[in-house]
Amino acid sequence: MTYGWPALPPGPATPARILAVAGPATADAALSAGADLIDLEDLGPREVARFAARHPGTGFCARSGTAALTRHLPLAARSGAVLVCASAAAARRSGLPPSRVVVAAPLTGIAELAEAGFGALVDADDAGRDGGIHAIVAAAALACWLGAAIVRTRHPLAVRRAVDMAASIAGLRPPARAVRGLA
Repeated sequence: MTYGWPALPPGPATPARILAVAGPATADAALSAGADLIDLEDLGPREVARFAARHPGTGFCARSGTAALTRHLPLAARSGAVLVCASAAAARRSGLPPSRVVVAAPLTGIAELAEAGFGALVDADDAGRDGGIHAIVAAAALACWLGAAIVRTRHPLAVRRAVDMAASIAGLRPPARAVRGLA
């Protein structure tokens, strides 16, 4: 199963993508910190078009334009963008194939969504809100370990490190540096 740009992963076979909550002014920093996608959901069409022109090839979540992800069914149906739904029931009602839908879910809902054929989008900031940055990082690592397709955050650098670590431990990505010790 593949998703729209940039081949969003369906779950446990590939590491989660990082969706950074960033505006146009902070998008460069978020991308440099390891974000795969930028959440522009609150911006209007003009700002989205400016962002797309300034960052060609960068996937983003928006209500308009060439969004890779959207929370709006008409845009997803028309453009081929991946639809972000609030529940599995809404995902089924959308009429889109499961490969074109991710569902916003808590950590405890990832396995159930995978069984239904949907990818999960976990908001690490929300999952770890009561424990500060350490809880956000832990939630991101756990989301990746459980098979989330996308992890949303305002802390892309810390979350990127956590997702990469979890993916390396799970064998989904090679470690950045491997040292073999022989006695």
